[in-house]
Amino acid sequence: MMCWAMKRTAIAALAAVMLTAAWAPAQAGCVPWKSAGAIISQNSLVPGNVIYNKVQSKTGGKVISATLCESGGKFVYKIVVLGKKGDVTNLTVDARTGQF
Repeated sequence: MMCWAMKRTAIAALAAVMLTAAWAPAQAGCVPWKSAGAIISQNSLVPGNVIYNKVQSKTGGKVISATLCESGGKFVYKIVVLGKKGDVTNLTVDARTGQF
């Protein structure tokens, strides 16, 4: 039998995955993080692994989804983080500076 905390975390993780699936494809001008290497290099953006580590370090959560988006020459990372207590946070990080 699962304890309540484990059930709550499992439910939150499932909700995060569902929210991510609904949120990511709807973003025009976005590419999955795994496909963004050439764009990152060509535009001198902060590498994805640096952003990944920074976000996880500052939030204490786990990155569950990330995309690189461009609009009007501005690049941002759209990141979904699953917190330690099962909370889900959507972050926007400037891809040139790494600030969020």
